[in-house]
Amino acid sequence: MQAPPRKTRIAAVLEELWIACFAWLPTSLGLAARLAAWRPLFGVCGSVRFGTALTLAACRNMRLSDGVRLGRGSFITANNGLLILGENVAVSPCVHLGADDGVIEIGAYTAIGPGTVLRAANHRFSRQQTPIMHQGHEPGKIIIEEDVWIAANCVITPDVRIGRGAVVGAGAVVTRDVEPFAIVAGVPAKMIGRRGENI
Repeated sequence: MQAPPRKTRIAAVLEELWIACFAWLPTSLGLAARLAAWRPLFGVCGSVRFGTALTLAACRNMRLSDGVRLGRGSFITANNGLLILGENVAVSPCVHLGADDGVIEIGAYTAIGPGTVLRAANHRFSRQQTPIMHQGHEPGKIIIEEDVWIAANCVITPDVRIGRGAVVGAGAVVTRDVEPFAIVAGVPAKMIGRRGENI
């Protein structure tokens, strides 16, 4: 899938201001107001529960299915990228989903724990005489299949696929593919068992 064309800076600022107008409204009134006000900004947006204090950028490059829950204080961006969240994906508070310059696709019924970071692109850093921040990004892709549990404070790096039904232990750094129904933990994450086995 290809991301829509880059939007103008003025459009980005207007989107940011519109999001900020509704980001802090409390209670169920705030939930309803955010859904009504923000839904038109997205490429696709089902019945989504938007928590308070969210930071969102490039919403038109996001596809949010029915039942998605985005936790309070999360930072979710898709500048020059693509973010797809399947049905009933639960994103806990303070999660960073950075699909900028890449693709993040998360399957249905996946739960992402608080403080977790998914970044679909890495900084380029090969030129020693050029500051890293001026070298751009190397685009990548993160695919998380359905029914995955990613516990708190994990890091998922670009070009990783996490198989259906897998579990990622708290604090893990996932740098390579995870088999379906595997349980992984550690830095870097290693398989420590399979669902259904005693570990």
